[in-house]
Amino acid sequence: MVKVFSKLVEIKTFGPMVLHPLRNILERCIKESDIENGVLYASVEGATPALVILERGLESLFINFLTKFIPFTGWEHGNAYAHLISTLLSTNLVIPIENYSLALNSSTEVYLLETRSVHNHSRSVTVEIHGV
Repeated sequence: MVKVFSKLVEIKTFGPMVLHPLRNILERCIKESDIENGVLYASVEGATPALVILERGLESLFINFLTKFIPFTGWEHGNAYAHLISTLLSTNLVIPIENYSLALNSSTEVYLLETRSVHNHSRSVTVEIHGV
């Protein structure tokens, strides 16, 4: 029988364009769920953050690319850049689970990207796990 586990996780963020690691938090949710094999769905609330999977060591390159591709200035709406980045990257991820762990290479990290210029902000990430 398929089990379902759900948890709301609050992440303290600051920004702009700061990556906050989530992999350990997601792995703890898997352990808590006691689901060995299945899928993990993560979704961050809001219209400006994003969830991304990156190879460790490429973080600066990734942020530099985004800020050149979508500049902070020149928009009528002050944080339009944040909305565009969130739309292009996505606010959710689906990751397979195998043997109580994310089915990702050990050199990858799951990140919450805070795009806005905020300090001591809180983002809500819904984690839902389905499996056996």
